[in-house]
Amino acid sequence: MRRFLYTGILVALVGLPLTAQTAPTPTYQYSRLFYYTDTPAHKKDFFEHAAYVDVFAPQSYVIFGDGSVGGSLSEDLIAFAHANKISIMPLVTNGAFNASTTVSILSDPLKRRTAIATLIEEAQRCGYVGWQLDFEQIPVAYKDDYSAFVDEAATELHRMGLLLSVAVVSKVSDVPTDYKGKLWVNLIGAYDYDALAASADFISVMSYDDPESTGPVVEFPWLVRVLNYSLLHIPAAKLSLGVPLYYWKWNDFTGKLVGIGGYTELSKLLTKYPKAPYYYDPTYKAPSIYYKEKGIPYTVWYENARSVADKIALVKHYKLQGISLWALGLENPSVYQSLKR
Repeated sequence: MRRFLYTGILVALVGLPLTAQTAPTPTYQYSRLFYYTDTPAHKKDFFEHAAYVDVFAPQSYVIFGDGSVGGSLSEDLIAFAHANKISIMPLVTNGAFNASTTVSILSDPLKRRTAIATLIEEAQRCGYVGWQLDFEQIPVAYKDDYSAFVDEAATELHRMGLLLSVAVVSKVSDVPTDYKGKLWVNLIGAYDYDALAASADFISVMSYDDPESTGPVVEFPWLVRVLNYSLLHIPAAKLSLGVPLYYWKWNDFTGKLVGIGGYTELSKLLTKYPKAPYYYDPTYKAPSIYYKEKGIPYTVWYENARSVADKIALVKHYKLQGISLWALGLENPSVYQSLKR
């Protein structure tokens, strides 16, 4: 990881397909944001499916506890995205989702200003349209501090013609007891959707990893609850619905989640168990396969063209800003049928 500090040198902004001043189009069209983690296989996947990507969001930068920023994106990825008129909006995280790092940053105005200035310089140098802040595991006591940091960052980025979006953990309410254990205190409660939406250009709601699910990564009724709550606090035109592209594997004997993976692993299972029964659940709106291995029953819930289309139908119905898909390289190839313009 490359680590750098703000130097005060600003590079001229290149022509970009998406800016803070983008005028609304008369015909509604949702934005397709794909998250990305850098591996040779995932890079190949990006190069092969550029036509389906509007915003390329690599998880490739971090803010450290001293306010410095580390990370980089390879020149070939940057050049390819620009050549294909794909907006680049990298994620920047709070270290390795570290609470002490977050507290250090949020508690110090100088560190915040240093981080923001560095992000502006890097965006201008590389031709990024802006950044998505992906701060997680923020102590709930720092809710207002995080909202203030987002507002400060948005103000400065907008002043330079750049965008700021924010990834948030999904909510179904503002009642702490609606969440298991310490989820509210350590993970969920620090996101003030109203304040964040007032500052940011859009919010990516991470509406997956359903904490109540014993089946798919996201049960559709829970997704609707998340969306209903979110729309009370985030304008539809600023709401990007998170969509998972990976699977969950359950041991049906113990009821335990025993596997998480992408299509590479899933395709091996489908090849190994070609007669595994397929079922599309009309309530969960997700497909699954069932098989036994050494006498132990397993169910694998995943995403395909039909399940993604059901989620996109929600996006279109409410005219949301778009979808945020985690992540390139994990997807069942059939999902691209549902992502066509």
